[in-house]
Amino acid sequence: MEGWIKLHRKFLDWEWYNDNNAKVLYLHLLLTCNYEDKKWQGIVIQRGQKVTSIGHLAEETGLTQQQVRTSLQKLKKSKNITSKSTNKFTLITIENYDLYQSYNDFATNKITNEQQTNNNNIKKIKNKKIYKLSDFNQNELEGLYEN
Repeated sequence: MEGWIKLHRKFLDWEWYNDNNAKVLYLHLLLTCNYEDKKWQGIVIQRGQKVTSIGHLAEETGLTQQQVRTSLQKLKKSKNITSKSTNKFTLITIENYDLYQSYNDFATNKITNEQQTNNNNIKKIKNKKIYKLSDFNQNELEGLYEN
């Protein structure tokens, strides 16, 4: 996996913040869900979704299967996630994923970083003195060509 997620300080006020199991599970889902649409076994798993199982989530988070079930129920009840289960897997969707993890912020960061680089290059250019040929006498010009 690569990249990063945004996590606002308001997360400290989230209703499940003091419930360590729900918090660990939700953060794990944020970190491991798709950040772009991908095809898996003939279905498109969208951005903000994850194909998994109770057993896998328990293994990945260190929680028991019962703790995962309870935490999933809490997250569903508070509309942080929705899920669809089959006999083989569970598809979990993080609600409002695009609102909190928007592409616009990635684009804005890239543009901002490029602007900062360009501004630094402009500053370097401004600090260099630009000479005109008329600033040099004939001997100085000949010396430049010899070097």
